[in-house]
Amino acid sequence: MSKIEITRHHQLSDQERAAALTDLATYLKEMGADVVTEGEQVNFSGRGYNGTVSVSPGLAEGYISLGLLARPFKRQLEKAIHEHLEARLAAP
Repeated sequence: MSKIEITRHHQLSDQERAAALTDLATYLKEMGADVVTEGEQVNFSGRGYNGTVSVSPGLAEGYISLGLLARPFKRQLEKAIHEHLEARLAAP
């Protein structure tokens, strides 16, 4: 499997971190993924991908493993993920 790794520093408050994780879980569910949220971590799996994202104080990190069919789109997916992270984790 091909992997997209995520590491971003942030200055979100506890409330903002919780909202970011809730937004992520909701989005993944809308995309058809099975999602399990455990504290500061979201684990997910869907058709052709799985991963985990955690948003702890000061740091968001995780990975997404792409299956065979998603591999050709890795660059586009990675770019979209990083653009979204920049917007979502930017200082208020």
